[in-house]
Amino acid sequence: MASRHTLVCLPAHAAETAYTLDTRLRRALSKVRGGHFGSYQITQGRYTSHFPLISGAPADDPRLVRSASGQPDRCAGGVLSLLDLAALRDRRAAEAADLYDAWSRATEGMPPAQPWAAFAEQWGSDSFRALLAFRDQPQLKVLAEIKGKPGARQRDEEAALISLDRAGFVDRARRRAVPGNSLRELDDTWTTDPAWLNSDDAVETGSTAYYDHANAYIDALPADFLVVGVDCRR
Repeated sequence: MASRHTLVCLPAHAAETAYTLDTRLRRALSKVRGGHFGSYQITQGRYTSHFPLISGAPADDPRLVRSASGQPDRCAGGVLSLLDLAALRDRRAAEAADLYDAWSRATEGMPPAQPWAAFAEQWGSDSFRALLAFRDQPQLKVLAEIKGKPGARQRDEEAALISLDRAGFVDRARRRAVPGNSLRELDDTWTTDPAWLNSDDAVETGSTAYYDHANAYIDALPADFLVVGVDCRR
């Protein structure tokens, strides 16, 4: 079952409780559910610790969506004034820099890896064999040794790592730190990263545009509005 990280944007509510927030989330999701996903999880699933909280954020604030078993300083989302988006972006950028540096040191002297697009063209519709051949390259094997066995959804990061310079790879990670795979805006507009739908080009033109839009949209919301991550399944 595919899992999609969806960020749902909600306006402020004068007397928010855990019940009213859950109700508002479910109503928002019900408007866009058809054709997009079959089920969803709000306080469970893969993304309950996506957002770090600012220092001193109250653990029992009803405007935060948290898992009972989650980390005390993280949540699935909530009121923007309590979410530390800058820290999330900085952490993902630092992780990308560390990965790029470790991979660069380990592959020094190796011949350049062929881009993903070359294998996609060679194998056509047989994406599984294309991915196996792509990852069979020495530089990609080194990456697997550093990060562990990759999943199918990590292909885009692998392709970016071998095609971008350090600054570009770090910028890419920062851009993708906050948004999920899809964004549900206040007016029920639903947008999705085209790479998640396997409909982007080799240089991630559509994906980059999606993340730029999602970041700008979220950053422009008032501080008392809410952004909550939901694990949508289909």
